[in-house]
Amino acid sequence: MSLSHLETIRNLLDAGITEPADCKPILPELSGIRAVIFDVYGTLLTSGHCRQYPHPATSIEDLLRSILQEHKLALPETPHSLEAKLTALIQREHQAARARGISYPEIEIRSIWSELLQHPVGEVIEDIALQYECMTNPVWPMPGASKLIADLKQKRLSLGIVSNAQFYTPLLFPALLHATLPDLGFTELLCLFSYQYGLAKPGEGLYLLLKEKLATHGISPAHVLYIGNDAHKDIHPAAKTGFRTALFAGDVNSLKLHPDKPGLLPPDAVVTHLQQICHLLR
Repeated sequence: MSLSHLETIRNLLDAGITEPADCKPILPELSGIRAVIFDVYGTLLTSGHCRQYPHPATSIEDLLRSILQEHKLALPETPHSLEAKLTALIQREHQAARARGISYPEIEIRSIWSELLQHPVGEVIEDIALQYECMTNPVWPMPGASKLIADLKQKRLSLGIVSNAQFYTPLLFPALLHATLPDLGFTELLCLFSYQYGLAKPGEGLYLLLKEKLATHGISPAHVLYIGNDAHKDIHPAAKTGFRTALFAGDVNSLKLHPDKPGLLPPDAVVTHLQQICHLLR
C-alpha cells in the first residue's frame, strides 16, 4: 500500500450529499446470518465531490493532459483524443474476453494505462490511473458505513466484499475510513474484486467464487446476507446463488432498480440507511 496513493485520494476527494430514495424500508428479521458481504460503489461509498476538479468547462481531454504533464510524460501520438483511445482499449479487451466466453469481463486498468502511455506499470501509471479515477468518479463513505462495519465486527460476523473494482478500490478504505479492510474486520479471503479475476457483475462468477470460499469457512449461502444498491448487478445474481439479500436505497443517486428488466429476483429486505442492517440481524 503506497502512502502517496492514500494522500492523493485524501487530497482529491471530499464529502458529497446523499438523499434517501423514495422507498419504504422492508426490515424482516433474518435469522442465522453468519456472514455479511457488501458491494462497494453505491453501497459503502457514495458519489462525492472532487476538491481539485477543474472548472466545469474543462474537458476530460484537458484533464488527462494536465495529469500527464504533472508527471512530465510525453503525450502519446494518436489521431483521436486520449479519452477516446482509453475507451477503445477497454472495449478491445472486453471484446477479446467475450470471444473467450466471458459474458461479463473486467479489465486491469493499469495495463490499459500502460499501453496507452507506453510506460511500464509502476508508481507513475498507478498515480495517473488513481488521479483520473478520483476526478471522474469521486466517492465518499456512505453515512453510517463506519458505524455499521464496527457493529458487525463486534458481532463477530464474517465480513466480505464482492465488487466491480480496480487496484485502487481497497485503498479507499484506509484513505477515507482510516483503516485497512482487515483492520475494519473484513476477511481477506472473502473480499473479491473484479479486476483480480477478470470477471464483473452482473455475471454470477464472483458470487459463485464467494460461495466456494465461504464453504471453506463452513458457511452456507442461506447464512449469508449480501447488501447492494443495484437490483440487476447485486441483488439478482446474489439471490440466484442462494444468498439472502438487502437492497440499499439510502442514496437516490446510487439506487438502481432496473424496471426495464423483468424477472429480477426480489431482495429479502430494503434498507434506507445502513444502520438498519443491524435491525435485520437483531
